[in-house]
Amino acid sequence: MPSLKTCLKLSRRTMVLATGAAALLAWNVGGASAADITLKYSDADPLGGMRTNFGKDVWLAEIVKQSGGKVKIQDFWGGALMSSKEALKGVGGGVSDMGFIFPGHYPGELPGHSIFNPFPRAPDKFADMVWLYRTTYEEVPEIKAELTKVGVMPLMLTAGLPGAFVATKPIKSLADIKGDKWRAGGKWQLRFLENAGAVPVSVPWDDVYMALQTGTIVGCFTNYDGLHLMKFDEVGKNVMISQELWYATPFVHLMNIKKYESLPKDVQQAILKASEIAEQKFAAVYDAAYDKVKQEEIAAGYKVTEMAKDDVVRWENAEKLTKLQADWVAETEKAGMKNAAQVMEKVRALHQQAMKR
Repeated sequence: MPSLKTCLKLSRRTMVLATGAAALLAWNVGGASAADITLKYSDADPLGGMRTNFGKDVWLAEIVKQSGGKVKIQDFWGGALMSSKEALKGVGGGVSDMGFIFPGHYPGELPGHSIFNPFPRAPDKFADMVWLYRTTYEEVPEIKAELTKVGVMPLMLTAGLPGAFVATKPIKSLADIKGDKWRAGGKWQLRFLENAGAVPVSVPWDDVYMALQTGTIVGCFTNYDGLHLMKFDEVGKNVMISQELWYATPFVHLMNIKKYESLPKDVQQAILKASEIAEQKFAAVYDAAYDKVKQEEIAAGYKVTEMAKDDVVRWENAEKLTKLQADWVAETEKAGMKNAAQVMEKVRALHQQAMKR
């Protein structure tokens, strides 16, 4: 039988080993949680489109890369976590740490973000478009403040491809839409259709294919990648396009401000750097996607017409554009932005600069 002294030594040794093992376990568990940060990302659109594939394969992957693997992304697509109209409140409230929003779905919370809509023409390169978006955030603080107010911050800006006309009858010029029922996805685009002589009709996005197929509408004006993804050109085999007809509202990929501020500084910088890198890379993806859709339509036997420059000018309709912009000012003032007229003047000047770049 061991002596009392020996027993005490063994006991002390056991305690030391136990304490060391516990410390090692705690270090392993604590180290993993300290090093690995999981961020939830929510997107209402499904994978398979230009923007969503880019978001997953380039942007989110770049965040993981720039963080040295510290950040893990738990991503939800196709509205699995939140619908498009829930995303702003959901990210602001912490349901998801990061997310995508289309500002047009929030006329009450983000009235200022519709400022770009009464400008039907834009630079044909995404790099110049995003310059306009970013410079507006910097020089017109009332716009970005709308996001801050609901607890979110913009990380990356993307966009849908330019607006395009798809129809069940031949369209070679803007004159060919006159008198026919045409659908668009927003009030400003409906106004442009009306100014061009079409009969504007509101049809839910999910019903457009059937509406074209049944003759409820003759055509639809929407973003080029969207109409191709939804196969509207399968029933409306006549397409008219121009890279200047931007689908004006920016697509905003954002983050909960409190969550961002809770992260280590190096992780914050990694997220910002990754977003900047991805945004720059998106320019090439955007330009290539336009050509890809066009070539796929031609290969499928669809009639694709490049819109004449004179028709682009007619679509802008300078005579009626001033009235549209004045309407934006009046509506946005009612929504609470008392200096909407000054905001319009600032953005008008920035838009002119962007067009000259």
